[in-house]
Amino acid sequence: MRDRPCATVVIPCFNHGQFVADAARSALAQQDADIRVIIVDDGSDDGSSRAACDACATLSEAVRVVHQPNRGLPAARNAGAALARENPAGDLLVFLDADDWIEPTFVRRLHDALHAANAPDVSHAYCQERLVELGTGVWKVPEWDPVLLLVTNLHPVTALVRRDAFEAVGGFDESLTQGYEDWDLWLRLSGRGYRGVRVREPLFNWRRHSESTMVMNAAKRHATLHAEIMRRHADLYSRHASAVIALSNILLRRADANWIDENGEAIYVRDLRARNCELFDLHEAAQSRIQELENALREFEHKPAVRLSRAVFRVVDALPRPLGEPMRALARWARRRAL
Repeated sequence: MRDRPCATVVIPCFNHGQFVADAARSALAQQDADIRVIIVDDGSDDGSSRAACDACATLSEAVRVVHQPNRGLPAARNAGAALARENPAGDLLVFLDADDWIEPTFVRRLHDALHAANAPDVSHAYCQERLVELGTGVWKVPEWDPVLLLVTNLHPVTALVRRDAFEAVGGFDESLTQGYEDWDLWLRLSGRGYRGVRVREPLFNWRRHSESTMVMNAAKRHATLHAEIMRRHADLYSRHASAVIALSNILLRRADANWIDENGEAIYVRDLRARNCELFDLHEAAQSRIQELENALREFEHKPAVRLSRAVFRVVDALPRPLGEPMRALARWARRRAL
């Protein structure tokens, strides 16, 4: 008989009260797993999220809600992970942002991957990410590769993490409040000899509900944040410098981004973006024209003469054919005169 996983799902929340119940329900809906949920309200100040978090405690006795002054996302996750220690059987952690959700088989499938690996150097299991609402498609995350991890983050923060490995590297760095705190965590695990295992299924849903999300805002600060990542992990980058440079060059060529113009832009990618913008503009213009035609049609259909004509034709169509044909001709003549 398979082991029944016991996991604590940590849900940090800052002003995302409208979504937090969805996240909590998705955690509680896990199949073939014992789940506890810890919601950490990180000083929400929008007037509604604090109460929305408290309301989640009514969903199940397995839900615990705590409040703290605003300290940032990494600190909120660490606070939840610390409370998870109170459950001696809860040796697995899931970090789920309040505006996202997981599929019912998330914990079971990722636990099976950890169990199949059966290796002390495996710190966590991760899966593909489905983008929903304003986002579309699936991020088919790559297999774990410690060199590729030095080039780019490999997978979302929402993974199934062994609590002992998480605590061995000190959890999230609470100073990284502007983004990439998950990438930093994976790098610290990698630096200690740990690795992740992948499940090739989209079991995590990332909700892009606005044009400004934590992930997108972090991407805008990429140059600064990446420089900080390199500084913090200078030893790792130094040891693998040649491999990182070689892999980065290969990735540039695979993306047709190796031809650079005087502004430092990849020519093919630049032109592709320009074409996409042109297509978007054409689509917008077509949609606008369609709307204009639909409005004109509605206006035409509401003209008294058109409504009368349709009523007359309904009566004429009900007449026997020999009698109806001259009446139809007369109705068509009258309609042309009216219009």
